[in-house]
Amino acid sequence: MPGAESSKQGVPGHNDAFYGPVPKAEQIFDIEFLEIAPSPIPVIRSKYFFILLRGEIPPSTRQKLHLEPAHLSGATLSITLSAVLEKKKGEDIKPHTFTFPLRTAELAEGAHLGIRDATGAYVDHMALEGRSDILTDYWIPGPFVQTGIWTFEIEASLGGEGKEGTCLFALTLTQWLEGDEGW
Repeated sequence: MPGAESSKQGVPGHNDAFYGPVPKAEQIFDIEFLEIAPSPIPVIRSKYFFILLRGEIPPSTRQKLHLEPAHLSGATLSITLSAVLEKKKGEDIKPHTFTFPLRTAELAEGAHLGIRDATGAYVDHMALEGRSDILTDYWIPGPFVQTGIWTFEIEASLGGEGKEGTCLFALTLTQWLEGDEGW
């Protein structure tokens, strides 16, 4: 579609992400910044990368939606991966979604998701009032990555009665990943 690229709105901070697939106007978490280091994300012998997302739900939004702590304690995070591969060793990678609770947890051995409140204290889930930081340390296992253009769509949604599916934030990151097939 002509002009589609120019309509993308970048996420503040040091990253290559854009708002979406849910439009920014429909997201209730006001992102202050998103930091990804190193960027682009490495796929070299399972090298770690780190993400820090900072923001808050504005008071007017909390009041308008009648949000309660239970809506955040039941929140989920969905990550959809897809790829257009350089070497056609079969088909491109069709979208595949992983969904899990948006709370402080170990995601895999040596990989974590942490949530902090405005004081810097680690908490189980995002704060209803004030700033929240979402931090990850993770790695992409190089031997399992095929070289190509990968797209990561990340969407966080509220949980709890009457608020399921309300979008906290939605981000898309597309980048070239070099598979580590010689590992």
